[in-house]
Amino acid sequence: MNMKVKNVIKFISCLGILFFASCSNNKADEAAPEPAKTAVTVIEPITQGFTDYIQLNGNTRFQNKLTIRANITGYLISMKWKTGDKIVNGTLFCSIKTKEQDALKNIDSREPSLKQFQTPIQVFANTSGIITMVNYSAGDLVNEGDVLATITDPASMVLVVNVPYEYHDYVYKGKGCTVKFPDGKTIPATIQEESPFIDSLSQTQSFLIRFPGNQLLPENMNLIVHIPVKQKQNAVSLPLEAIQTNETQDEFWVMKLVNDSLAIKVPVTPGLQNDSLREIISGVSLTDKIIVKGAYGLTDSSLVKLQNEKDQ
Repeated sequence: MNMKVKNVIKFISCLGILFFASCSNNKADEAAPEPAKTAVTVIEPITQGFTDYIQLNGNTRFQNKLTIRANITGYLISMKWKTGDKIVNGTLFCSIKTKEQDALKNIDSREPSLKQFQTPIQVFANTSGIITMVNYSAGDLVNEGDVLATITDPASMVLVVNVPYEYHDYVYKGKGCTVKFPDGKTIPATIQEESPFIDSLSQTQSFLIRFPGNQLLPENMNLIVHIPVKQKQNAVSLPLEAIQTNETQDEFWVMKLVNDSLAIKVPVTPGLQNDSLREIISGVSLTDKIIVKGAYGLTDSSLVKLQNEKDQ
């Protein structure tokens, strides 16, 4: 084989090597696509005031309840009152006709000596308020001393809170608190009275809260009382959804954004919280960018991309 032929063969071999090398590079490029990035939304921590409180249950109760009693044995007549009616002190509540008067009803009423005995005995209300219980109806036979009705003074409404003695340093007369109603409404209140006794079984002490403006509430309503025990101002805080924890809730962390594309796991120490925010005692600063949406399931050093709220 002459030299010219050998050179041609070498040239063809070089072309083949370059071709296969080029194909290999293309396949390598196709096999290594750009890593996927999780879309996230970030925020910066804010400062917020927090109040730690104990939560107790309270029960509404009327303190002043007076009864109307029968002053003689007989039949109840002229009784028009019913539960829920308002009555004023001194108002005629009912009349009672004795058995003797009932026996004399057929005797000639023109007899002067008997007429005075035929007048029914009147029973008057001994206080003002709302009739909360009526025990008899017209025509019933009642005995002297029987309770005919109960009158409740609506201004005597109080909220009774039974407090475990372990909280005696936080709950006392004059302490401010917040009362929460079943519909979510809250009102400020003050503890105004305390019982000098402790229940021997539950070891709780009763405290009384009076409502401002003499609010008319039903009795036996269960309300929630928040009593503050600790307050902190200008605490570094984050939304609750930005803070992650393990199953035993003894480790907490957040995902912090670094270089606009890298999420790193940062252990934090949480503190007080409210309905939407939680204090961060250590782990983050006010200038950090913390992932608030898209952080769940991310591992340390995950690649991410920023996403605006309006794009979601």
